[in-house]
This record gives sequence, structure tokens and C-alpha cells, in this order.
Amino acid sequence: MEQEELRLPLKQEGMTRPAEGNIATGLVWGVLISIPLWISVIGWVMGFWH
Repeated sequence: MEQEELRLPLKQEGMTRPAEGNIATGLVWGVLISIPLWISVIGWVMGFWH
């Protein structure tokens, strides 16, 4: 019974850590993807004004 009780918190920690990692990688990829989009939008607006 003691071994089963010790295994449960390890499984819960293992479930929370990948979720935090996925959020971090999602934010990084979102920033990397949004930078070229903002550059293209700014370039289109500047070209539209001139």
C-alpha cells in the first residue's frame, strides 16, 4: 500500500510538467511565427502609404 501511495504524486507531477512545457513551447512558436507576420503587415502598410 505504501508503494502505491508514493507512486501517485509522481504521476501527478509527471502530468503537470509536460503541460507547462507545452505552454512554453507554444508561446515560443507563437512569437517566432508572429514576428514575420508583423513585419509583413508593417511592410504592406508602409508600401500602401507610399
